[in-house]
Amino acid sequence: MYSRRRKQLSPFPPARGIAVALAALGLVMFLPTAHADHMVAKARSASDAADAPAYRKAIEEGLAECDAGHFEEARSLFRRAHEISPNARTFRGIGMTSFELRDYVSAVHNLSAALQDVRKPLSSEQRGQTQDLLERSRIFVDVYTLTISPKNSRVLIDGRAPEFEPDGTLMFGIGPHTVEVRAQGMTTRSLPIEVRGGERKELSIALERESAAPSAGAKAGLVVSAAKPWPSEASNGHAAAWLWASGGAALVAVGTGIYWSTRETQLDHCHDPATGYGCTNESTLKTLRNVAMGTTIGVGAAALTMAAIGIFSWNSRPAARQTHSALACIVSPLGVACGRSF
Repeated sequence: MYSRRRKQLSPFPPARGIAVALAALGLVMFLPTAHADHMVAKARSASDAADAPAYRKAIEEGLAECDAGHFEEARSLFRRAHEISPNARTFRGIGMTSFELRDYVSAVHNLSAALQDVRKPLSSEQRGQTQDLLERSRIFVDVYTLTISPKNSRVLIDGRAPEFEPDGTLMFGIGPHTVEVRAQGMTTRSLPIEVRGGERKELSIALERESAAPSAGAKAGLVVSAAKPWPSEASNGHAAAWLWASGGAALVAVGTGIYWSTRETQLDHCHDPATGYGCTNESTLKTLRNVAMGTTIGVGAAALTMAAIGIFSWNSRPAARQTHSALACIVSPLGVACGRSF
């Protein structure tokens, strides 16, 4: 009875329990070995890529450019090598040349990656140098915590999309920068900042909604204003001035007409000596007659034009009536043509 109950309480038969225990022990021993084999294979793959001729050539040429002080070219070559075989040492080369080029944000990113990457890891001496250079690079950057509203706004730093840090902050290299925030239906804001290095700051930018869109007339550059009363007093005063000017011009035309008639009479006597007048200056008389004739015609036409403008400009309607009109006149040898628009 006891023996049966004991057998029922046992979860596995004795032989099966031993087999399960051995399998579990083997699995526990296998997992670290498998992880180590994976890391070895990964390192071997990186080493194989690093041994490629293109990789070695990029590294050697990059080092030569560094020795010559051509850091922009050296960084491009180290980036080429990194594309072939990314590892701690290519990160280090990119970070060091970025520091020389005063691109301190890139220096911080790449030097930090060089200390963390396990592919072709740095030697103890290289790690110490890299850590020192990383600390120097951090002196020349500011870290900003950016708060924007609305949250879905687009942020541009110096006209380009920024690279946010894992904690959501933004890193700026020393010097002037421009932060621009855009959002649909909102007014774009642009804010200049000056980075002095080694500081952590907070920056808040809130956008405002755009004002109502202008009308079609305003978009076309037209200014539309409501009609205003045209006072009859001001309008009639303007017309009266034209009429007075017309009267003055008419008097001048009459005077020059009389002078013209007198010279014409003298010329007639030049061709009729029987009247008793001598004629020794016929050419001068013709010139004076022609000048008087032209002046009379011109002044007379001007008088008619001013009279027409005064007459058409006279406003006999009440001042409260809101209306506008325009008068245009053209003087020609055939007369005066005027038109009025309402």
